[in-house]
Amino acid sequence: MARTLVVGDPLVVLGSTDSGFLRDGALIVEGRTVVEVGSRELIEQHGPFDRRVGSASHVVIPGFVNGHYHSGSALGRGMAQYIFERANVHVHSMWTAVTEEDLYHAVLMNLIADVRGGQTGFVDLNYGRPGLPSFGYEAILQAYDDLGVRVALGIVTRDRNRYVHAADEEFLVSLPGDLATRVRESSMGYAWPVEEVFDVYREVTANWDRRNGRARILLAPDWTPACSDELYQKNRLLADEFDTGIMTHVLETRSEMMFALEHDGKTAMRRLADLGVLGPDVSCAHFVWATDEDIAILADTGSVAVNNPGSNLRLATGIARVRDMFDRGARVCFGTDNISFSDAGDFFQELRLAAYLQRTPGALETGRLESEQLLRAAAENGARAIRFEDELGSLEVGKEADLVVLRRDRLFWPEERYASAPPLDVILDRANGGDVDSVMVAGEVIFTEGQFTRISEDGIRLAVEVAAERLLGADLDSGAVSLGHEVEPYVLDFYRTWARTPLEPAAVYNALVPPSAT
Repeated sequence: MARTLVVGDPLVVLGSTDSGFLRDGALIVEGRTVVEVGSRELIEQHGPFDRRVGSASHVVIPGFVNGHYHSGSALGRGMAQYIFERANVHVHSMWTAVTEEDLYHAVLMNLIADVRGGQTGFVDLNYGRPGLPSFGYEAILQAYDDLGVRVALGIVTRDRNRYVHAADEEFLVSLPGDLATRVRESSMGYAWPVEEVFDVYREVTANWDRRNGRARILLAPDWTPACSDELYQKNRLLADEFDTGIMTHVLETRSEMMFALEHDGKTAMRRLADLGVLGPDVSCAHFVWATDEDIAILADTGSVAVNNPGSNLRLATGIARVRDMFDRGARVCFGTDNISFSDAGDFFQELRLAAYLQRTPGALETGRLESEQLLRAAAENGARAIRFEDELGSLEVGKEADLVVLRRDRLFWPEERYASAPPLDVILDRANGGDVDSVMVAGEVIFTEGQFTRISEDGIRLAVEVAAERLLGADLDSGAVSLGHEVEPYVLDFYRTWARTPLEPAAVYNALVPPSAT
């Protein structure tokens, strides 16, 4: 069994009994597992080693789990400026004649950027591709496997309210006759036959769940307006039967919150709790418009909320109450939604944004989120969301070696300035994907010195360029894009009342008019 020495200053362990890191530390990996952790001086004496990774000129941290990701957007037309209720009637324009090979290469191209940004695992809520065998899930999983990263792939179901947060026919009758007919005949709404999807889930779970110790298969009822009570309960029963888990969008938007209150007479999380859906094997993506009651239910059920700060800003979704969730003892991890703040897949930037967005001008006693608290949440709760909670979450003895090695030369330069600064603060405030030197997953180095060890980045890039030219060019000529734009004004009219409903804000960032003098 191969033995690898990993060295870093600091070595960020995030263990249960330390302060989060060791200065000038080291660990030993045997196979895929961490077997020793301690000072470099001590650990170096426990050789021989087959390989050495890092040095005193590097920093070592646990690999980041992207808690909410959509690899399916890899070949989709960009709509990163649209809140989802608006984007929903454009998504069908992505369903072009994609082959399994196209899908494979597109997913890999996205993952390449994300690994460079410090990510070693992905919780991938995936709608699949109509017309492909098993909706293309086999090709998607093969991409993850060939690159060597971890994935929890969520297979999506939805069974109602395909166009807006109302019954399909109720919305269609509001459209002019010809437009309604064309929408009915289109793929707008992207809801595949539920029982067919469940059959594919059973098949893919049998083939892939726990394969190579890096893959999990989850169920993904899409989000609360698009899923009936019966569908959520069916997902819960199947997840229990196959011992997998559930991911779902919850409270991503203001309209989703309003829909739950008006349609169900209760908050979205109260509905899911009453249905028996929630639990430690459930992740709730976005969780922006959560009430105090929703946050309490999150904490009490042990479910994980996934904060996607860059995506939430780009989509005009809002700012999640992460500090309030932490204060209530709820579990929170972090993701990009595959719409990261700068489209770079840089997870350091996403965490930094998550920390800074929790500062409000009126709260003089608090600054950004504490570095150790945020990094521990990202590691431990990310491990739970991806369903490797026993294997990941720290770099302690007995955990698997998913880690990222960063160069110190820029990060801690000049050394005198940062000599007395808490190392975790420096990492959170300054690190970026450009500092990444090496990435290890399950004890295997999959990226080092700017190169991937398992795949040809240049070959994949060329394949994606060829596919994009063919597919997106044909898409523009199909009329699918223009149909979405025709329907969009009616969608905006539908949501306008909810958008204007007065609410008590969770935070106030600035003033419309100056306060009265007293």
